[in-house]
Amino acid sequence: MMARCEAPVDYELTEHTADLGIAVKGRDWADLLARSALALADLEYDPARVEKRMSREVQLELVEGETLLVRWLNELIGWREVEDFLWREVEVEVSRTRVRARLHGEPFDASRHRVRSGLKAATYHQLRVEAVAEGLMARVLFDV
Repeated sequence: MMARCEAPVDYELTEHTADLGIAVKGRDWADLLARSALALADLEYDPARVEKRMSREVQLELVEGETLLVRWLNELIGWREVEDFLWREVEVEVSRTRVRARLHGEPFDASRHRVRSGLKAATYHQLRVEAVAEGLMARVLFDV
């Protein structure tokens, strides 16, 4: 499975007492991961202000179901926090054993980019990935 998405993507913002959440749909796992990455980007900064100057590769071992989504989003939060990398376009390939992705964007530049929220982590609380007519729908909460 392969998917490529560029910001903006459609997603629904969900609220929970002290957390922030999203509901996002994808045709398959690759598309769901790509779209959730761009929804995450939109929560953290304005991806429309990010230029595609460079790429970063992300790889994860494939794990079952909902755990994959949480690991994926937490890996991306790490790229944002530790590497200070912002992405605007995401390519995802899901094989039988691994997820390979390429994030297209640039390093954070305080003169052009503004942080919208400080997300700590994607959580397992009320996490759900389910089959829907369009493919898959995920609901995930983030610690703020």
